[in-house]
Amino acid sequence: MNTLYFIGIAGTAMGNLAIALSQRGFAVSGSDSGIYPPMSTMLDEHGIAYYQEYSEENLKRANPDLVIIGNAMSRGNVEVEYVLNNRISYTSMSAIIHDEIIGKNSAIVITGTHGKTTTTSMTAMIFEYAGKEPGFVIGAKPGNFPYGCRPVPHALHHSGNGICIIEGDEYDTAFWDKRSKFFHYPPSIAIINAIEYDHSDIFSSINEILTAFRLFLRLIPSSGLLLLNADDSHARAMQTSAYSRVETFSTDGNGDWNAHIIDQIDGHTIFECVYKGESLGNYSIAMIGAHNVRNALAAFASAYHSGINLDAIRGGLSAFIPPKRRLEHIGIWNDCIVIDDFAHHPTAIKETIAALKQAYPEKAMHAVFEPRSNTTTRNIFQVELGRCFLGVHSIILGPINRPERFADHERLNIDRFIADYASHDIPVFAIIEDTPNWGIHARDYLSKNASAGDIILLMSNGNIGTLRSLLT
Repeated sequence: MNTLYFIGIAGTAMGNLAIALSQRGFAVSGSDSGIYPPMSTMLDEHGIAYYQEYSEENLKRANPDLVIIGNAMSRGNVEVEYVLNNRISYTSMSAIIHDEIIGKNSAIVITGTHGKTTTTSMTAMIFEYAGKEPGFVIGAKPGNFPYGCRPVPHALHHSGNGICIIEGDEYDTAFWDKRSKFFHYPPSIAIINAIEYDHSDIFSSINEILTAFRLFLRLIPSSGLLLLNADDSHARAMQTSAYSRVETFSTDGNGDWNAHIIDQIDGHTIFECVYKGESLGNYSIAMIGAHNVRNALAAFASAYHSGINLDAIRGGLSAFIPPKRRLEHIGIWNDCIVIDDFAHHPTAIKETIAALKQAYPEKAMHAVFEPRSNTTTRNIFQVELGRCFLGVHSIILGPINRPERFADHERLNIDRFIADYASHDIPVFAIIEDTPNWGIHARDYLSKNASAGDIILLMSNGNIGTLRSLLT
């Protein structure tokens, strides 16, 4: 197997995996419906050929040994149909990560509704600082590495002496494989950071999600380790389903591992780490918020139990640069501080706002939110979304993404959302028209309502109507 072809190559995870496998010596090409920077630039830099639209001719020219089909692809895609009709070997992104990135090596798999990307990035940086040369799969552009996917060095990969740090997503694998991606990643150490209802297009209830996590625990060997967030009730309850040793971590004093925040200043947090009653000293990360300290504590515990000494852990955490769009300071606009964050679940929104209120207690905050995920475009979190923005000065609500998918009674009720915040004297500027550049209307609102020194907080798992580029 020498020639690989990626259907859906422009996705963040798919593109980074394509680059990693190209670096391993595979001939890689692919296609997508639209490829633009930064992914187009990254693929160009590595000499990876790609097509801007799907066509049978692309596959005929590539003549691949194996096709990797992204989980956004479905039956009816012209390239998918060509692969099936011509019996070309194909696999999923998760399966090839198992075969070519993890292989025979040990894996630390980081899961949960929140904190996966940050915790995976922190863990990878600690191991890198300790000289372990880890392989990793990170679901964003990491701050410390040029790409979000890297295989274990060739010599270590085939000996099984390497370590892989893997972000384990509960979202499904592919159109033919509806299991969560993390079922493909057998862990020696597993982290569950939090479990909440999300991905309503995949799971019908929280019980289905809990079942998936319980089944995931069966992959951990009896000699392995499960690290659970003791501050999250669903994660903590996983302890009774474990087949391995279990330890817990907490910022509320509830765990085997506890972090006590000492100070937050200039975007950094200093905290004390205590393990089973013994202080292991003070540590610093270039992030704010109790949730990010909890992420650091999980990374700390996984490294400690992998034999990494405290000095290397301290150095790795200090050298850690957050991934893109995780409380990222992206610029100054009209003398306002612009912060970009990936938060799109009510709990993540609440934690992000709390972190910024603690860091900037005197500043007014204007939150711009794009209801884009399958869960937040529906009224599943109507009540939670009507509370999680409390503490901000104003809210700009972007248009519901692809509202035609749902009946009126299933969609997020904008009028109720506005009324919920009106009762707290928080104005909501709702943008109804779903155009690619709706951010222009948000910018105009901010021009009139944001004052010098205010915080503008962008929260979306999409491009937020191009507002990001309009404010930087």
